[in-house]
Amino acid sequence: MHDDKKWYAVSVFARQEKAAFGELGKLGFESYLPMRSIRRCWSDRIKEVKVALFPGYLFVHMQLDLEARVRMLRLRQVIDMVGRQKDEHKLTVRHIPDNQIESLRLMVESKQDLEPINQLVKGTEVKILRGPFKGAIGIVEKEPSGRRRIVVQIPLLGRGVRTEVSADDLLSREELGVYSLVA
Repeated sequence: MHDDKKWYAVSVFARQEKAAFGELGKLGFESYLPMRSIRRCWSDRIKEVKVALFPGYLFVHMQLDLEARVRMLRLRQVIDMVGRQKDEHKLTVRHIPDNQIESLRLMVESKQDLEPINQLVKGTEVKILRGPFKGAIGIVEKEPSGRRRIVVQIPLLGRGVRTEVSADDLLSREELGVYSLVA
């Protein structure tokens, strides 16, 4: 049987990402909630807590059909699917390419410091050759100091995440899909 599962972004109510993730799992949906650790300060203590990398969103890997969509939208934490488009006769939803989700997973699993960003950046698309982000594809940013950062973007959300990366680990993507070293 042909697997037509694709990744979709789902918007959820504020601070309901973990609950929505759990409920989707109970319904049998494969979902992904990228998290990061931050330090929270209270008057009596400092604690490290896990928060959603993209507040208000999580990702679901599913075959999009009316029944599955309705089951998911019935969850009280879920607002709607991101990227809905209404054609003349049917409703369609834009999906997220697998390589964007995989690149995001690689960054989250690396345990490096991640900085969420709320806008898309322009730049040279690169593929990481080695190191903790090996296989990730993103945009390289070069700071005036010479340090480089990699930004993995989810254009459908208009957001991304960045972290520092070694220049030795990068290849730039050329027009024909050939990679060459970034200078």
